Amino acid sequence: MPRILAPHKSGLHRLACLSLYKALLRESTRVGAAIQNNAVAGTIQSLIRFRFHQDRKLLSPSQIANGLQAGHDALSLLRACAAKSGNGLHKLSQTLEHVAQQAESISKHRAELASRWKPPPPQRRAHLENLRRVADKANHLSTPDNPRIFQHPRPISELRSGVRKVPNLMLTQGIPLLKYPGPTPVLMNRVLKNKLQWGVRKWAQHLDLAATIQVAEWEDEWDGILAREQGIAESPEIVTTNAQPEKQGEETQMDHNQPSSSVSIQFVGLNRYNVREKRDQNRQLPSDSPAAPKVSWTLALRQVDRQLEQAVQARGRQYAELGDKYWQVVVKERELREKERRERKHARRMARKKATDVSKTDGDNEPVSSVSSGFT
Repeated sequence: MPRILAPHKSGLHRLACLSLYKALLRESTRVGAAIQNNAVAGTIQSLIRFRFHQDRKLLSPSQIANGLQAGHDALSLLRACAAKSGNGLHKLSQTLEHVAQQAESISKHRAELASRWKPPPPQRRAHLENLRRVADKANHLSTPDNPRIFQHPRPISELRSGVRKVPNLMLTQGIPLLKYPGPTPVLMNRVLKNKLQWGVRKWAQHLDLAATIQVAEWEDEWDGILAREQGIAESPEIVTTNAQPEKQGEETQMDHNQPSSSVSIQFVGLNRYNVREKRDQNRQLPSDSPAAPKVSWTLALRQVDRQLEQAVQARGRQYAELGDKYWQVVVKERELREKERRERKHARRMARKKATDVSKTDGDNEPVSSVSSGFT
């Protein structure tokens, strides 16, 4: 069932269940007072709480309907017992006896399963210990400021497999990745997909702005015609309100003409806008002219486009820094793997040398046979 239709998130459903829950608890207290046995009332209340807790997130409509019907039947039975009805008390005693027998059978079954339990084989102990260590949140040292990937390389004793695996640095459409041997994790694919979709959205926004800037140029041209031919100028309030955006637009226009040599991710086709900006500057009327337009639609849109470009450039710088950190991890892993390889090779050489020395010592200590070989 879709999550939007989950009954436990519906106010009406919760109200009906809570009303039934409170009514059952209240009637169970009255039953205990009627039969003068508070232990029975406590047992009934424990069963009610257990059943509601187990079924609190049911999604099946048929199971929910059956549960509510059973609850209302139990409520009718408790009310009959509170009225000291003989049939009701007999049925309640049978129900409690059946519940006790069922609990006893479940306890025996669990005890039998526990008696059949065997300890895991030795080769599985390391894996199970790693699962317990991973499940403990106190061992989760990875934070957004200090990701776990930058905590490598680790000692060989902390590696689960006992073999050091050196990752490879990959570049996927400008996004750096550290790929370890083995299947690619699902989370890595999801993160990569989200980052690629972010770049696609920014490029689509840039194309939309490029088409809108053409319309903005026509609007500026039309405003200039109205200012020259009809003498229509903007009100002082509009000029004052738009003074700051106009200044920012001019700064944005100057930023467009400055080349960026430190950033590798740039939009394509921005030089076309620079040429048009220069053409607009050549067409612009003197500032002291009363008919000169005070606001430019084109500069406002190019300011937005520039902010979009700066966001992409910032993301590119972030990816470049991340790639450098990843490469340092790869270099350290390679150096440590080579060091461990030399240590293992030296250990094997020393073991062979020790075994050879022991065999020579045993040969020298053997007694010389007194039996003639027949050649003397």
